[in-house]
Amino acid sequence: MGIQEVQGNCNAQAYQKNRNAGRGEGFQKRFLQNLKDRDEAKQAAADAQVTVGKIGMKPGIRVSAAATQEAMQAVEVRHMSYEESDHVKIAVTEGYTLKGKREESADAKVYVEAKYDDGRLEAYQVEINKISANTNQKIEQFALETMNEV
Repeated sequence: MGIQEVQGNCNAQAYQKNRNAGRGEGFQKRFLQNLKDRDEAKQAAADAQVTVGKIGMKPGIRVSAAATQEAMQAVEVRHMSYEESDHVKIAVTEGYTLKGKREESADAKVYVEAKYDDGRLEAYQVEINKISANTNQKIEQFALETMNEV
């Protein structure tokens, strides 16, 4: 395929370089301000996710704030292996894995660790006696299953 020559039209306008002096500086200032605003927005979003992540409001398992105040407490992640856990649930389509371990204490408690496909880890200590029988919270249901696992 070859390039064809285009004959110019005599009536076409020729554009001249009309650069305004100092105009580039205004662009640079606005550009730097936009970068600064974007970084501040990202930081604010990250701070909000950390706060909300402790009650599980990110994609994956949804945990209500009321549930975390009554039966569940966010705890430090132990990075428990599958062999150490008493009960494991892998939900491929939802994008998470739950591992549960019964605690050796007088009151019935279960340690639940949730790992998401994006690499996030969340851990909860669930008091079985404070869970309602008809709960619809995934972590509370999993804790009950872990306690009943033989």
